[in-house]
Amino acid sequence: MINLFKKSFIYLTLMLLVIVSVNVESAVAAEVDYEEGVANFNNTPENSAIIGSQILKPEIGWKRYDTIFSKEKFIVNPTRKESTKFYYDSTVTFNFYGSKFRIIAAIYFTRSNSIEVSIDGKVVDIFSEDISGLGKNTGQRLVYEKNNLPLGTHVIQLRNLDASGLFEIDAIDVDGKLLAPDDVPNAESITLDRSALELLEGSQDKLTATVSPDTANVKWSSSDESIATVDQNGNVTAIREGEVIITAKVENTELIATATVIVKKPVSESSSAILSITLVNGITKEYDVTNTVLNNYLNWFETAQGTSTFKFTKTISPYKKVTEYIVHDKIASFEVREY
Repeated sequence: MINLFKKSFIYLTLMLLVIVSVNVESAVAAEVDYEEGVANFNNTPENSAIIGSQILKPEIGWKRYDTIFSKEKFIVNPTRKESTKFYYDSTVTFNFYGSKFRIIAAIYFTRSNSIEVSIDGKVVDIFSEDISGLGKNTGQRLVYEKNNLPLGTHVIQLRNLDASGLFEIDAIDVDGKLLAPDDVPNAESITLDRSALELLEGSQDKLTATVSPDTANVKWSSSDESIATVDQNGNVTAIREGEVIITAKVENTELIATATVIVKKPVSESSSAILSITLVNGITKEYDVTNTVLNNYLNWFETAQGTSTFKFTKTISPYKKVTEYIVHDKIASFEVREY
């Protein structure tokens, strides 16, 4: 009886281990959609497969997505023609993140000899799955490869131009990952037309965001709305003196672009300072100047030289004004007394 109990316990334990093992394997299989390369064609040190090579496994640095298992998730517009293979009548689209991809397929004399390749909306190549020049009929051949793309998300479209032949995708190899339509980001980049903006209190200007692709939605925000606000069209309104960061963010992504906005007080045309200039002969001249005149004088003094002159207009009575000219090389020193 004891032996029977022990045997039953051992049997139950083994069954539980098998169930757990199957569940774990199923979970792993469900999570991994690709096979990663661990060796190169003909066991070479570097990738060595060329167009026409039969590569049953992906090479090092590549991930293979078998369309038998991944078709519904990753490929748009597939047409199933046979029970074990997937063929395509006209056009098929897939998205991937990376810098290169390969198309793996069987070759046959009834296959298309003219398949157009578009990358990110631009036609770049035409390839064939016809037997011509590729040897005898076999499956899992490398029929097309594209390298050196900018690292990022790419939209690949294959279009059959051969009315008498079908084409197949047995597998897709990429260096990054194949993307389901729901995984494709709304945008790749966002930039602003200006990185800095100066405004006077109460004034307004517009920042323009450029997004790729241009279908993405942009959200605008200000780091301090008491200094400057921004609406959802990029219109910036200056409120008070200070500095803020205006941010344009692509909705549902981490992509942002920023611009620094400096708000200044309006320049007053009324008198705001006494400019006292001492000449080399010891005479001191004083002028009651506006901010505009003072800034003009300071800019002139920094850049002028020799006998260059600066003109001041002085009111000496309600009905009389005089003009005085100060020669640059006659100035010994000057000071500004603001009030």
